[in-house]
Amino acid sequence: MKLHHAFIAGLVACGLVLAQEAATTAPAAPVAPAPAPAKAPVVKKTGVKPCNGTVVSVDAIANTIIIKCKKAEDTLTVNDKTAIKAGGKVVALADLKADTKVNASYKMEEGKKVAVKITEKPAAPAKPKAKEVAAPATPAAPATPAAPAAPEAPAK
Repeated sequence: MKLHHAFIAGLVACGLVLAQEAATTAPAAPVAPAPAPAKAPVVKKTGVKPCNGTVVSVDAIANTIIIKCKKAEDTLTVNDKTAIKAGGKVVALADLKADTKVNASYKMEEGKKVAVKITEKPAAPAKPKAKEVAAPATPAAPATPAAPAAPEAPAK
């Protein structure tokens, strides 16, 4: 029986050693991942589109302007938020004239193209006219004939 008690005592001791070993090597509780940094709020694009071209017509009563942009004509609605400038100064829609070059931008609102900004392009400087053909110069004096060459010395 002593052998039996020694055997059980050995099993208990081994069990304790294995349990202690398992406790020290057991994986720790799962670590919660670090919270992701807060992302900046996503800003939607404003949808502003350019329309650079020539003014076809202006209707100050209906608050519209027609601009020929590239190949098509765009009708833009002007409201109290539209910035209109000419010569670096704020002007009224009625101050823009047909055949004026403008840089404009608009955004779609309720199915209409609403002008955000309209700026008159400065007029290109006038090209200098070609100089008139200069009057013919006075005829040059006739060239004097070249002096005759000196005679060569006879070879020896």
